Amino acid sequence: MKIRLPTLLLVLLLLTTPASASGLGNDKAAHITVSTAVGIVLAQNKPFNRWKSWQRVLFNVGVIGGGKEWYDARHPSSHSADWGDIAADAVGAVSAEGVVWLYHKEW
Repeated sequence: MKIRLPTLLLVLLLLTTPASASGLGNDKAAHITVSTAVGIVLAQNKPFNRWKSWQRVLFNVGVIGGGKEWYDARHPSSHSADWGDIAADAVGAVSAEGVVWLYHKEW
């Protein structure tokens, strides 16, 4: 039996938790949420689903999160680049791999 419904409910709960309840700022919570969502989508689609977990995490943080921070650094009047955002992206990417693992785990 796969535990898909409980895992899905857990993901929805985590993604809808307000930033104030988790003690994070809105920006960091947004980075975690988007990185988690991107990680889940990557893990379920070709060619990324054939990659190892650590490869997807590095891609998610390095290319997607790093690209966003690079964009922010190039537009300082409207965005701010921050290493904390990369850390939040890493938390989201690792969380996504955990969720995907639970999704596919058989009990």
